[in-house]
Amino acid sequence: MVIDKEILQDYLAEAQDLLTKAQEDTLRLESDPGDTEILASLFRAFHTIKGGAGFMEVEALVNWAHRLENLLDKLRSHALPVTTSRIDAILKGLDVIDRMLRDLARENDPEPGPSELGTLIQQLAREEAASAKSSGATTSPEAAAPAGIESQSPEAPSAKEAAPAKSSAAEDPSPAPPAVGRAPVAGAEPAEALLHIDAVRLDAVMNQVGELVLLRNRLVSAAVSLSKENEDIARIAREMDLTVNDIQNTLMRLRMQPCKRLFQQLPRVVRDVSRQLGKEVRLEISGEDVEIDKTVVEALSAPMTHLVRNSLDHGIETPDIRRAANKPCPALLSVAAVHLGDKIRIEVADDGKGIDHRLVTQTAVGRGIITPQQAARLSEQEALELIFWPGFSTKQEASNLSGRGVGMDVVRQTVHKLRGNVAIDTRPGQGTCIAMEFPLTLAVLPVLYLRLRQDIYALPISVIESLTDLEENRVHRVGDNVLYRVDNAHTVPLVDLGAILQNSPLRLGTESVEGILTERGLFIVSEVLNNEDSVVKPIDFVSRQNWYQGATISGQGSVVLILDAGALTVAASAAAEGGL
Repeated sequence: MVIDKEILQDYLAEAQDLLTKAQEDTLRLESDPGDTEILASLFRAFHTIKGGAGFMEVEALVNWAHRLENLLDKLRSHALPVTTSRIDAILKGLDVIDRMLRDLARENDPEPGPSELGTLIQQLAREEAASAKSSGATTSPEAAAPAGIESQSPEAPSAKEAAPAKSSAAEDPSPAPPAVGRAPVAGAEPAEALLHIDAVRLDAVMNQVGELVLLRNRLVSAAVSLSKENEDIARIAREMDLTVNDIQNTLMRLRMQPCKRLFQQLPRVVRDVSRQLGKEVRLEISGEDVEIDKTVVEALSAPMTHLVRNSLDHGIETPDIRRAANKPCPALLSVAAVHLGDKIRIEVADDGKGIDHRLVTQTAVGRGIITPQQAARLSEQEALELIFWPGFSTKQEASNLSGRGVGMDVVRQTVHKLRGNVAIDTRPGQGTCIAMEFPLTLAVLPVLYLRLRQDIYALPISVIESLTDLEENRVHRVGDNVLYRVDNAHTVPLVDLGAILQNSPLRLGTESVEGILTERGLFIVSEVLNNEDSVVKPIDFVSRQNWYQGATISGQGSVVLILDAGALTVAASAAAEGGL
């Protein structure tokens, strides 16, 4: 297959947008079968996809899109009713087009669509007589066989015949012209206002700006020592700081994408899985306009699908059980995105049966994940977090949906790689909420520098709650664990970074120490230094890579390791139990 790469990329971008919109429209059509605007939109989508494929002579895609276009033409003319079987066929047909587009993206000729499904789509488009009779409607021959569609033998046209031509436009003026590029629309922004940029190029520019941020930090640091001698250098450094901040913020906005792109596959997942499980579920989505870094959108698609499937399979009850418990039917599954200052919070919540932490603990002991002695010391929240262990599942038998212990551990790993955190809030009999929080952008990471004896490290500011002076009388040992009493109602694990990173505990009362209170515990360090915007670089030169998020270059020009608060807290707990 020889296709101009630029034309192909333009077509793929438009076709994917049309495909996403077509899936949304199909799901909306199921709840509102008489909406003529949705039917017309679906028809135009298949017509445009077919036209572009015909322009590039992609025969398999032309034939497949024509089958769906033929069915939609019957539906939009009301020659056929919208039924569940037809909705199912359209959705499966969209999956086939998605596969063909992925083949095209790899510059391969798409394989023809599955013959069994193709035959079913043709049969559903021919059942007009039976459908009209059952609905009591009478259809004229013209309505039963609209112009350009043969009712007796709806064979697909060849790729050349499907290409844009003046005659086809004259025969069917309703659909949009199947142009490969984006046609201007009345009232829309002019074409010159929109520019498609390769994501790889955008990432390259972002990396270069990251290097500029590091150079800015070094310049500002150097200017501090020279400012007393030369005021001009200090002024230039301040102006440089402001300019780099403006460039950085502008580029970060370019990387932002609405959460709608992350949520758009969920209605289809809920529809398919709930029907498979025999459950009645209503999906509510909010915060689709909230913007987040494109890296999060790309990485979180599979984990979001798993969380939704998990709620449907494990959390939400069957209709009979819900009615017996006087709970509303259908069940409610809500997905929300909320903007919280410099963070984004994404929640998946259901009003199902909740999670029994005692069952979780019992299962973990039975599977050998923890010992009975460890289970006895777990708090309720710590017990719930066992669901994130690899291999954990409360299901006795595996199915095609769950039970293999794969999924929730991947969710947490993905969230941590994105510098986020995940939390569980559950109430037995009332439901469960899984909440994930991410920084607004992953391009730059604000950090706090700290000194551990002679070594300098950094800790992400996003995990820090406050700084505190340590008091020895607030340190308590409970079994193998060392805790610190922050106040009368707040006790947290004490994490001695000297013991973990240098194999030499910091000595309270002898050495100078300060405390950094994080969401994971109180970190003991020698001294808290300054904060700075950093650019994270991957590392492969240390043995304990899981203790670090990466490395950065400080304003003094030295390489500094960025600590992972969660991994270090786990390491401290393991060391207390003799597991390190």
